[in-house]
Amino acid sequence: MNLLRNRCIGGLLKAKWFPAAAQLLLLAVFILLVLGGLGVTTADPDLTRYLRDTNLANLIVWSYWWPVIIIAAVLFGRLWCTVCPMEFLTYWAGRIGLRRRVPGILKSGWVVTIFYTLVWIVGIQTLAINRIPHQMSLYMLLLILVAVDVSLIFERRAFCSYVCPVGHLLGLYALMSPFEWRADDGSVCQSCRTKDCVAKKNQYRLAGRSCTSNLYPASITDNRDCLLCTQCWKACPQENVRFGIRRPLADLLAGVDLRPAQAGFILVLSGFVVYEILSERPVSFEMMMWGPERLTQALGMTGAISNLVSATFLFVVVPALALLMVTTLARLACGQERVSFGQTAKTFTLLLLPTIAGAHILKSILRMSSRLPYWPGILADPKGIETAQGMAAGTLVLDTSATGALDPAVSFVAIALLLASLAATVLVFRRTVAGQKLSRGVQAVLCLGTLSYWTIFAVTILRWRFFP
Repeated sequence: MNLLRNRCIGGLLKAKWFPAAAQLLLLAVFILLVLGGLGVTTADPDLTRYLRDTNLANLIVWSYWWPVIIIAAVLFGRLWCTVCPMEFLTYWAGRIGLRRRVPGILKSGWVVTIFYTLVWIVGIQTLAINRIPHQMSLYMLLLILVAVDVSLIFERRAFCSYVCPVGHLLGLYALMSPFEWRADDGSVCQSCRTKDCVAKKNQYRLAGRSCTSNLYPASITDNRDCLLCTQCWKACPQENVRFGIRRPLADLLAGVDLRPAQAGFILVLSGFVVYEILSERPVSFEMMMWGPERLTQALGMTGAISNLVSATFLFVVVPALALLMVTTLARLACGQERVSFGQTAKTFTLLLLPTIAGAHILKSILRMSSRLPYWPGILADPKGIETAQGMAAGTLVLDTSATGALDPAVSFVAIALLLASLAATVLVFRRTVAGQKLSRGVQAVLCLGTLSYWTIFAVTILRWRFFP
């Protein structure tokens, strides 16, 4: 089924003003969010707990925009990238830039993996960009600066393809999407003489430009790298493009070959998502923080340095040790068969992806529903300082009846996501691991490692939602 044959959908995506008009509108929203957070800050940790949700800009970015694009990526692919204002900025910067060739270090993917890790460890856990509106605004301005600078130096859409951590994450989640953007008929592409979708002369056209993500529609095999920018649909004289529905998990079931940097990205992401879910329950949070707290106490660290070390321990060291354990056990269990570290690592991280996505979606739903009580008063105090002060002093109490009413539905969704992620993991395991013809010992190690990760979420969520 090709959705582009629908007159409304195909016409919208082929229009010259799309997605530029949507990107321009969202750029204006982006600027307003930056302005809404600038200057709103505090050194009081008690006030910070409330200010992150009472400031309108901060609430929109972290409690609604971020959850929505996570859910949308799993369901529809890199849909946010279609209308992202950063792509609009990088296009114009690229037109006047130096257009240097992208170096191998950027193409390897390790830069974006390191960037994403630094955002979490330094930005979120140390500088609190998700809790202090002023810090959030500075981070958003930094993203603009990096995006424009990279685009002024390198050719095509270098920032979106090789630097943007948001796009990289969405591309991995898009592997599970039931939608795909592909060439409709490969034979038409082979017989095409002009190749407008990849022609160099069309690279910097406003509408109908050739793919600036270095992709050829006829050779796209998975959803990781396509931004759904719709430019090839506008450029193709044969209209030989398909936006179609497929079975969910199609790319994972096909045994997509992760790049080493992507395996590293997923590994770090696994630590972040564990932290997000375990933080919802005080007991599990205390258990999780036992190791980092003992480490920082032994080293005599406090404040920002302590947060930095704790975050590195949780998001890098622990996941790396878990991977090392799995790969070591796999090598011991392989018998006479040789199992490479790289292949084991890529297979294991691929198997983790459905559970990570399920847990991330649950966290997104929880965040959106739990912030509903803040909306009635936030328009009267968009900066949120007075509201936060009132809540910290105990003179202002929010009405949480809406959140309470949604709790049963959220609990049902939690169970559904747990079961769906388990079923998806089993399907991917049967298709990818069995297809590699690994020994039973190696398969058992990978299975136990993956199920252990899923069990962390299952036990935490069940105890939290049903046995408090």
